[in-house]
Order: sequence, then structure tokens, then C-alpha cells
Amino acid sequence: MRAQEFLLERWTANTVKDYFDSQTGNQVKKSSVSVSQPMPGCILLTFKSIPDLTRCFFRLSEFANSGQNVDMVDFLDHWIDREGQADYFKFWDGFNITNQGFESWVKKTREFSQAEQVLIDIVKNKKPSTQKWCVLGITTDDPATRTHELFHAKYYLDAEFKHKVDQLIAEFKQDSAYKIMAKTLKQRLDYIKNIDEEIAAYLYAGSQIKMVFGIECQPWVKKFQELAE
Repeated sequence: MRAQEFLLERWTANTVKDYFDSQTGNQVKKSSVSVSQPMPGCILLTFKSIPDLTRCFFRLSEFANSGQNVDMVDFLDHWIDREGQADYFKFWDGFNITNQGFESWVKKTREFSQAEQVLIDIVKNKKPSTQKWCVLGITTDDPATRTHELFHAKYYLDAEFKHKVDQLIAEFKQDSAYKIMAKTLKQRLDYIKNIDEEIAAYLYAGSQIKMVFGIECQPWVKKFQELAE
């Protein structure tokens, strides 16, 4: 199909309007990000939309998980569906990054997007004085995601809490539900490491287990949530 024929077929009044709209007002603004410190050593950034959140965090998160900068060709090939939509930027609604992951990414990355620079500037201004710290990113939509990400922060920052979680996870591994959750994380959600911590976070938050894993774990949810008391 020649270019002119393609344009005549694909570019309608609506598609042209959508394209031009996407080119204006598309920057992430610091003023639209709410910053708080829910516990010592934890910076919590709350965004108004998932696209803003993911644009700030996705390369940082991929680096933190793999130890190297994401290959954008591979990333887009993995996430863009048959209709040209990158679902990652529509549904990934929570991130947790340790100080080690953040600082290593900043050091090893040559150029940053406008959204990433907003994130970096906020963290530099709000960075805790503690030796260990972390930055979380969420949206305002789902309290369960907030609980899930706060679990990761506490697991990283609170040694006593981590010890109790690790003991409980060791018990949970005897349950067949553990294998189901681990398999889902590895094969469907592309988790490579920290599988036990992620399972514990889902059990701690509780409400997303049936939706994500297709199982019920209410007795275990109760045990993990008792750790917060």
C-alpha cells in the first residue's frame, strides 16, 4: 500500500484529532505529584494517572529488576499488542525502588526523559537522610496497591518486620497455593527475582489475590496482615 493510500484509509478526522491532542499538554508536572513520607526512610509519590506514573518509573523499574537499562526494542515488542496499544502504560499502578536501585540507575543512565527528570528532581529534594531509603510510586485509585507497595518499603527498611515475614513465608511454602502464586509471577508477570517478597506483599494487601492468581488464601491473608499489628 502506497503512503498516500494508507493516509486516506487510516487518517480520519478522529484519528488526526487524537494524534494532535497527544502531542500537546503531555508532560508530567511536579505540581501534579503528591509527595509524602508514610514511614521513616520512605518517599511516597502519588500520581493522578497511571500513564504519568509509568512514564516516570518504567525504565527505572526495569533497571532495578534486571541490573541493566531496558532495551526499548525488546520492551515494546513484549508489551505492544496486536492493536498497537502498550497496555503496560494503562495498568501498571505501583512501583517500589530501593535507594541502591535508584542511585545505580541514575549513575548508569546517560539521558532521561522529561517525566524521568521530574522523578529524579523530586527524589533529590525529598531524599531522606537515612542510610537506607526507598521511593514508591502509586496512583490515587486503589488502596490495595498502596498497601502492597508500603509492604515492600517496610520489608526493606524494617529488619524485624522482614524477619517475621520471612518466617511466615517459610511456612506458606508448604501450602500448594505458594506454587500457584510463584508460577503466575514468573510465567505471566515476568518476575525474575524477589518472588517470595512479592508473594508476601500480595498476601499482606489481600484483596487482589483472587483477581491475579485465581485462588483464595484468606487464612494466610489474615496471618500476614496480623504482622502489621
